[in-house]
Amino acid sequence: MDYVLVIAGIVLLVLSGDWLVRSGSALASYFRIPPFIIGLTVISFGTSAPELFVSLNASVNGFSDIAIGNVVGSNIANIGLVLAVSALIIAIPIQWATIKLDFPVLMLSGVLLAVFMSDLEISRIEGALLLAVMIAYLFFIIRNLRKNKTVPDESELKQKTWHPLLSCLIIAISCGGLMFGSQFLVDGAVNIAKVFGVSERIISITVIAIGTSLPELTTSVIAAAKKNLDISAGNVIGSNIFNILVITGFSSVVSPLKVSPSILHFDLLFMLGFFVLLGLFFFPLRRPRISRWEGLFFLLAYIGYYVVLFTWQKV
Repeated sequence: MDYVLVIAGIVLLVLSGDWLVRSGSALASYFRIPPFIIGLTVISFGTSAPELFVSLNASVNGFSDIAIGNVVGSNIANIGLVLAVSALIIAIPIQWATIKLDFPVLMLSGVLLAVFMSDLEISRIEGALLLAVMIAYLFFIIRNLRKNKTVPDESELKQKTWHPLLSCLIIAISCGGLMFGSQFLVDGAVNIAKVFGVSERIISITVIAIGTSLPELTTSVIAAAKKNLDISAGNVIGSNIFNILVITGFSSVVSPLKVSPSILHFDLLFMLGFFVLLGLFFFPLRRPRISRWEGLFFLLAYIGYYVVLFTWQKV
C-alpha cells in the first residue's frame, strides 16, 4: 500500500505541475503577458511546485529531514540529472544574464543555506531572511527586464489560449492535486522508511527528490529533443534558487527545521560541489555552454554521489 501511495503521489505531482504550467501560461497569454514574464513566474513556480508542497507538508507534520533533504536532493538532481541529460541531447548555451546575476545568486543562496544549517537548525528568522533574498533577486530581475524592455511578438502572444475561467479552474484543481500528491508521497515514503529501517533522509534524497524533479526533467528532455535552444543552465539555476530561498524559507517560517548532521556534512557538500562545477563549466566565456562531455561528467558524478551515499550510509 505504501508503494502505491508513493507512486500515486509522484504521478499526481507530475501531472498537476504540468497542468499548472499549461493553464497558467494560457491565462497569462490570454491577458497578453509577455512570454518571458510567463517563464519567470508561472513556469518556474509550476515546475518547482511539487518540491514546495512536499517540503511544506513535511515541515507541518514535523518531518524536517524530508523537508531539507527534498531541497538538497532536488538541487543535486536538477544539475546531475536534468541538466546532464539535456546536455547529452544537445549542448546547452549559457546566457550572459545567467553568468552575471543568476549564478552569483545561486552561490550566495548555497552559502547562506550552509551558514544557517551550521547549528543544525533553520529558524523562522533565517527562513524569513532567505525569502527576503528571493524578493531582492526578483526585484533585480524585474528591473533588468524593464531596462531591456522589448515588444513581445504577436505570434508568441497568440499561442494556444483557453477561456480564463477554464484556466482558473484547472489551476485550482492542479493545486489540489499538488496538495494530495505531496501528502501521499510523504506518508508513503515515511512508512517505507520505518518498515525497512531506512532514514527519512535517504528516502527524501532519493525517491522524493527524483520524484519531485520529474517535471523539470520531462520538460527539459522534450525541449532538448526538439532542439529548443531556449533551454539553458539558467532554468536549472533558477529552479535551484527557488528551492533554497522559497521552499526552505517558507518551510522554516511555518516551522523551524531541524537539520540532520548527515545532510549538513555530506549531502550539502555534494550540492555545493555541483554548484562550483557548474560555474567552472561556464568557461571559456567567449562561448559559454554546457557541452555533451560536461553533461556526461555531471551524470557520472550524480551516479557516483549515490554510490558514495549508500556505501557511506552502511558505515
